[in-house]
Amino acid sequence: MSQALVETGHNSSGEVRRACWQLFTLTLRRQLLSRQTLVCLALTVVVGAIVLAWTFPESRTAKKLAEQVLIPTYVAFLMPIFAISYGAAAIGGEREDQTLIYLLMTPLPRALAYGVKALATLVLVWGWSIVSLGSFCLLAGNSGRELFPLFLPGALLGGTAYAMLFMLIGTLFRYGTMISLAYWFFLEVLFGAMPGIVKRVTVSYYVKCLVFDAGSEIPLGPRGRVQREMFLAVSGETAMTVMIAAAVGFILLGATIFHQREFSELG
Repeated sequence: MSQALVETGHNSSGEVRRACWQLFTLTLRRQLLSRQTLVCLALTVVVGAIVLAWTFPESRTAKKLAEQVLIPTYVAFLMPIFAISYGAAAIGGEREDQTLIYLLMTPLPRALAYGVKALATLVLVWGWSIVSLGSFCLLAGNSGRELFPLFLPGALLGGTAYAMLFMLIGTLFRYGTMISLAYWFFLEVLFGAMPGIVKRVTVSYYVKCLVFDAGSEIPLGPRGRVQREMFLAVSGETAMTVMIAAAVGFILLGATIFHQREFSELG
């Protein structure tokens, strides 16, 4: 009797692993072969052209490349776009395509299904972050190669926090992509430009703090004495802790909501 129970448990765990893997690969494939990927590719090419054009003349320094190109185009624009494209669509896309009902009918617990889709989303966001940042740094030559290790931790952590936030928004609201874009424009862009501690509610603030801390030897930082005084940067360790805590909080909250919500609008 006990041996039969053990075998049943092994079979059940094996079925769960297979179901998780199938959901993971299906999410990766559907997200990658979507219009979001075309948008990400087009914007990456545009920013790459900007980086390439900026590199002339060759005398421009890594500090100028970071402050004038990578921070305003990559950190403040491209990174959140990657996260919106895949994060908001992870659950929101299923609802819009009217396939969410099939996900809810799977034998996987809802919280586990949410976690699997979150992992697939992060793989895509991390992939785009690494490939795009690496491409820009290669295009920029020696200055760019110097900046790659300084920007990479912020790119991965910032992309993680953004993706989990936008996935949460896509779970909460029917038109998650539009609401995520509105959040990014009104909170990230407008609040990020305000002086004082207001900007600390934005993810981009902590990404910049992490980049500035990593590039302190160059030195990287806000341009101009007045901007540095208004920015009120925190340490890189604090910025890293906040982004990790935020990402974990977003995914736990999203999994809880997804587990409990009825999604009555599907009917």
